[in-house]
Amino acid sequence: MPEITKEEYIRRALKFVEAHKASYTERELDYIKKNCEWGMDRPFVSDLLRQVYDEAGMTDINQNMYEGFLKLLEENFDINRDIIEIGGGINPSLAKKIALRQKSGTITVYDPRLMMDIDHPDNLILKKEKFERTTPIGSAQMIIGFMPCDATGLLVDVACQNKVDFMVALCEGGMREEYGWLEEDDEWIGFIKYVASRGIEKSNLGTLGEASMERYDNPYPIIYNKKRKS
Repeated sequence: MPEITKEEYIRRALKFVEAHKASYTERELDYIKKNCEWGMDRPFVSDLLRQVYDEAGMTDINQNMYEGFLKLLEENFDINRDIIEIGGGINPSLAKKIALRQKSGTITVYDPRLMMDIDHPDNLILKKEKFERTTPIGSAQMIIGFMPCDATGLLVDVACQNKVDFMVALCEGGMREEYGWLEEDDEWIGFIKYVASRGIEKSNLGTLGEASMERYDNPYPIIYNKKRKS
């Protein structure tokens, strides 16, 4: 089988974007088209490029953080159950990977900008809406998020209050709208880790687990509730 060229990967990526251009703003479309080739040589890029690259199968060219997150998820938890993802982005790349890997259970992904006109397995449930503190979690036994930004604190709180497992990849946090007093990323990360640690302790969900994403040139960690060994 001939090796796929860089030009072919770019063609695939832009073809996908063109087919779903109604889901993007004009500014986003312009950004993707201008930076599609530039970002291929960088492991840590914006979610817009990261999701398009994943769709085009560019894993060998652009290191795939979704695969890294899923690997960590499977190492620590059983994914064959009902899961909620908060802030899945325009194209729910992570949720699609999990749905395809599940042997049982479902994954329900929430995002107000979710792309609905995509092929997906029956166990992937799309919710084009914002996940609120009052949103019922139903039979979900786990809540996850991949750089859900402002929803990070909400995700941790809801998981701990409902005593369900969670895993969330953090992102930059300085000057978040809800936490404007946390001016630096280190302060934001420290605060979220403190909140998560306290919530885990109160809910008897184990201890705070943390994993680095530095292999992707990503300085922001993944945190989760680490189960105590029986």
